[in-house]
Amino acid sequence: MSKISQYLNEHLLGEVTTNAAVRRELSTDASMLTLTPEIVAYPRVTNDIRKVLRFTHQLAGKGHAISVTARGSGTDQTGAAITQGIVVNTTAHMNQIFEFDSKQRLVRVQPGANFGALQTALKLQGYHVPAFPDSYEYSTIGGAVANNASGRLSGRHGAIDESVAELEVVLTNGDVIQTKRLSKKELGKKKGLQTLEGEIYRSIDNLIEDNTELIDEQLNTGAINNVGYANLAKVKQKNGSFDLTPLFVGAQGTLGVISEMILKAEFYNAETSVATIAVPDANNFVDLVDELRAVEPDAIEVFDGPLATLAREHGKKYSIFAQLDGESGSPSVVAGLILCTIQDFSDRVRKKKLKKIKKLVEKYGAVMETAEKPDLVRELVSLRGVVYSAVYSEEKAGVVPSLFRGVYIPHDRFAEFHDALALLEKTTGIHLPYSGFATDGVYSFWPQFTFRGATDKQKLFKLYDAFTKVVYDHGGSVVAEAGEGRLKTPFIDKRSDSRLADMFSSLRAVFDPYTTLNAGVKEPTELRSVVAHLRTGYDGIDFADFSSTS
Repeated sequence: MSKISQYLNEHLLGEVTTNAAVRRELSTDASMLTLTPEIVAYPRVTNDIRKVLRFTHQLAGKGHAISVTARGSGTDQTGAAITQGIVVNTTAHMNQIFEFDSKQRLVRVQPGANFGALQTALKLQGYHVPAFPDSYEYSTIGGAVANNASGRLSGRHGAIDESVAELEVVLTNGDVIQTKRLSKKELGKKKGLQTLEGEIYRSIDNLIEDNTELIDEQLNTGAINNVGYANLAKVKQKNGSFDLTPLFVGAQGTLGVISEMILKAEFYNAETSVATIAVPDANNFVDLVDELRAVEPDAIEVFDGPLATLAREHGKKYSIFAQLDGESGSPSVVAGLILCTIQDFSDRVRKKKLKKIKKLVEKYGAVMETAEKPDLVRELVSLRGVVYSAVYSEEKAGVVPSLFRGVYIPHDRFAEFHDALALLEKTTGIHLPYSGFATDGVYSFWPQFTFRGATDKQKLFKLYDAFTKVVYDHGGSVVAEAGEGRLKTPFIDKRSDSRLADMFSSLRAVFDPYTTLNAGVKEPTELRSVVAHLRTGYDGIDFADFSSTS
């Protein structure tokens, strides 16, 4: 055991280990990268995190910087949950759901708590946190907050930042702060503190004042984009109130380690109506999706024709296919599948929306099935498994990289984007089938690769670079569902405004002057550095998300 790990073991209530098997187990997340930590710590209380950060901060001041990475279940797809320094794993002990205040609809939790467990507990009392990622059944709440995760209901309820009320954060020097929205008077008191917290409030307030035009131009565009510290735009309001909470949400542990959080819950309606739709004409598919948004279902999930066709070829049968095939029973062309979810509390409103959807379906020559009873609803929402039936079939040996997931495309640019994507497919010979949430315009693409040698790696990154350009050319973002981590930064950097990058760099330096918080994440990185950490044997199925079909 190293001197550092021995020192930490003596001072922490939790456990500290340098065991090779443990370190190897935590050397990967759901990305294609690998970094083996020197030390793994399992904090039991906030004070344990404080001691780790205070110690590493002091070492960094003496010229020996060690990166500290907070980790939950490791479902991060961008390499933000791995490090060569110290991993602080919160899932072992800091996983409690403390209390729920039903009057204020606030729930207090620790970062290592399982998101699915939280949802189950809240639903028993008629509530839920509506902004949940697809991986919620096996990921942590801390991971969702660190990534500003979004999911199928985010089109109506926003990403997880809309559900975060307050945070307890351990700063890089070990100080603990509580964040919430402050009045102008309260902000003045904070700025008067002669601590790192006071310095942060002073510096961030000045940074906002000095960059008002840049923030409005680059961050208040309406686009869904988690690059850098995009939530800076939400920190200070026109009335002078100030809240650091949005900054930590989506920061991927680069500004501080979140040790506790208070989330806002919403009423949950178990009475759900769903409609599954199969569209035989490609042009009608895009037009129908556009018109469905006006009906305002809680979610519009889409799966393009190639995915549906692949699933069918692999033997998957959904009742909506039979509806499309009709009496002939012969497989019909499927240009796209749509799953609409309606969760309004009013039975009359749900029926009215289903009626509107039916009219649109008839208008565009599509077919549909509806369900309102729980058993039938469960049967229809199984359509969400079409992606995995298509790309993770045992008949296929290809790798499906997570790089292409969580992409935002503006609604009014999607048709144009789709045409450009088709051209890219034709040029490269690589198919890019997609699924996604048409309610907020966040999509995932599912290209399949062999991934054996250097040529395969070059082919993958060349395609991703071209793909990123197409996304940016159409007003989109490649980091809409989570953060960029360390994997996507080389491709984003070349298309980022240098003024914005400089502002984010200055912001980070305020919180973490020695860069000991998740070093390498959300930082300018050359592609060769990323390639150097690609893992061998990557098969793309880490945390294959079959559970999200519920």
